[in-house]
Amino acid sequence: MAESTPPRKRVILVDDEPAAIASLRAVIGEFEDLEIVAEVADGASAIRTVLELQPDIVFLDIEMPEVGGFEVAKATREVGYQLVFVTAYDQYALDAFDTQAIDYLLKPVRPALIEKCITKILHQETLALEALEKPTLAGDSLTLSDGNALRVLRYEHICYIEGIGRYRRVHLSRHGAQAHRTETIISDTTLDEFASQLPPQQFVRLHRSYIVRLEQITGLTVESRRHFVKLADIAIKVPVSRGNVSSLKSAL
Repeated sequence: MAESTPPRKRVILVDDEPAAIASLRAVIGEFEDLEIVAEVADGASAIRTVLELQPDIVFLDIEMPEVGGFEVAKATREVGYQLVFVTAYDQYALDAFDTQAIDYLLKPVRPALIEKCITKILHQETLALEALEKPTLAGDSLTLSDGNALRVLRYEHICYIEGIGRYRRVHLSRHGAQAHRTETIISDTTLDEFASQLPPQQFVRLHRSYIVRLEQITGLTVESRRHFVKLADIAIKVPVSRGNVSSLKSAL
């Protein structure tokens, strides 16, 4: 018996600019796994349409007359779709991730970026299904929620974790970025929660805002009496708080 073809992902486009809708439509049409089920030009209609059609993915403008994108996201969050904000304004980025958006695209959006975003969404769902069908060994990986997606991160895919206000940003190693097709993951898991889940023989808390995988550390430097570590896969120096210098040296 031939295997049945999995249903296509249902997509809704929400934007009051016809040109923006057209750009999204052109790229989405190249993906056989996706089907555009509605195109909506205002927030109020978007809420009704999302609740009625229960889509898998929504591309949503932020600034629209009367009812904006954030209001749409809040009113429809129980549907559980993958949310991508598309806007001309970069100042909404942190607020966008607070709604558990999986991506944030700035207009005018290049087709390559739309394609990259879609590929990331489809790839994440594949990883999540594989994780449910064939769980990784305990002590080998970390499972976390990234917006509406389930991510399974192998420890070797993590470079360091950074606290940024209300969020934590997981910076991936070179291999991790290739596997997940993104360089960073935004999570609402606290650093204390990360520290309790990650094995201490592989990760070290360097600072109240940083956890680093030990294998990524290539050196320890002192600048103006402040300590920093250099990392292998990312050209950045991570600060080490004074109280953690001794434990870091012992771990190394």
